[in-house]
Amino acid sequence: MEELGILIVDDDRTTISILHHMLKPYADRIYLASDGVEGLASYAEHHPDIILSDINMPRMDGLQMVEAIRNEDESVKIALFTDFEKRDILLRAIKLGVNQFLSKPFESKSFTKTIQQLHHDIIEKREARFKLQRQEDILHAINEMSHSFLQQPDWMVALHKEMKNLKNAARASCIFVYENQHDGTCSSAQKLFYINDNEQARGKEKIHYRKHHLMRWKNKLQKNQLIHGRKSDYDKSKTKLLNLFKINALLILPIFVQEQWWGFLGIGNGHTELLEESNVEMLGTAASIIGSAINNSRNRKSLEMSSAVFKHTMDGVVVTDAQNHIIQMNDAALQITGYDQKSILGKNPKILKSGKHDKQFYQKMWDQLHDEGCWQGEITNRKKNGEIYIEWLSINTVKDSQGNIENFIAVFSDVTHQRKDAQQQAFLATHDPLTGLSNRILFNDRLEHAIEHAKRFEKHIGLIFCDLDNFKPINDTYGHTVGDEILKRIGSHLKELLRKEDTICRFGGR
Repeated sequence: MEELGILIVDDDRTTISILHHMLKPYADRIYLASDGVEGLASYAEHHPDIILSDINMPRMDGLQMVEAIRNEDESVKIALFTDFEKRDILLRAIKLGVNQFLSKPFESKSFTKTIQQLHHDIIEKREARFKLQRQEDILHAINEMSHSFLQQPDWMVALHKEMKNLKNAARASCIFVYENQHDGTCSSAQKLFYINDNEQARGKEKIHYRKHHLMRWKNKLQKNQLIHGRKSDYDKSKTKLLNLFKINALLILPIFVQEQWWGFLGIGNGHTELLEESNVEMLGTAASIIGSAINNSRNRKSLEMSSAVFKHTMDGVVVTDAQNHIIQMNDAALQITGYDQKSILGKNPKILKSGKHDKQFYQKMWDQLHDEGCWQGEITNRKKNGEIYIEWLSINTVKDSQGNIENFIAVFSDVTHQRKDAQQQAFLATHDPLTGLSNRILFNDRLEHAIEHAKRFEKHIGLIFCDLDNFKPINDTYGHTVGDEILKRIGSHLKELLRKEDTICRFGGR
């Protein structure tokens, strides 16, 4: 994981000193700035994960700095020290996308809780992004392996490059391939290929299943079952083997050739983290591709086996040809888009366009695909039933040995619900959660705007304050559930009576 950085922007040296001390447990790098100008320059240079800023500062205040940063980056976490009584500043900060608000002087426990939440959100997002990226990289490496093995008359010529790419994609510290002794008993396996990042590690030239007490592993591999676990899961004999390889987590996948157990592919890590199940399934496909390459390096069967990746991944996968016609979609992609194979195969993916993006958006995407071979971002598309949805999309190009594009592979997931949750949080910041009416923050903002508008055009505004008499006895007699229902019905009735452009506020609600 990459390091986490925090930028502190404040013109008070005492505050900066205190914050620097309090933030040390949460950051690998802490940057300091005395005003918005320095803060903006520090952000551009270091791209921190969290920004803590005061509002009132010389040269450029905190809100001006936030606005400039938000024009470049919508994801960085920002917390402001603010006076909660200044509603106009608070509302403006909310509109600019400030994530948290803190008061001065700040209370240690409350401040720590806020920083912990921001830190947790960033780490959680990084871990999700890391897992998704690893899954995409493994998928890409497997597709490259399929093409490379088929293009080489001797699959061993491509083995070193493709195994190194697979190791890097899986974020592993070592990878190896062993071939069984083909004497009818498979009593031992000879090392065929081996890479290990740890220079002190030693790989065995030959593994004797019985001599090294690996008969249980042998029996599982013969049944086409994988080995996947940590060093702490195994007995002394197996632990000794892992110590030799300098790894703490191990995945062993059987390789079959013409339905006969040929050997195994091993992937190990120096840390104890186990690979996710979806990654294990994809790496199982890699072992199958090796088996197909051994059987016939030009056999198209290896490509058919690699298609198992598309079936088992939880994300949608779409494969198009060089002319961008869909040639394959997995079940997840069909489920997300609502199409079936017959109605989507052969079509251009633009059939999913929602109309929410302009030509420049797609032109920029295609330019990056052709220049860099990949594109990643958020896009709004339309399902077959017309429903709009938001997806996180990654596209990679697959090229032949001459560098010509053969395919495009798109991996995407539906993130509509996450975006709706964010919109709901923004709505709750300015509306009463019970009645759905405007709250005091939105009311004050619109009232100030209406007054200024009336002054400018020499007009008048109407302001009515309604109080519910004898409301407390209703709550006391019938309970708060009945009282809440009355408030909701009154709010609904007022909405029907007034115009859409009028503002109705539940002033007593929070």
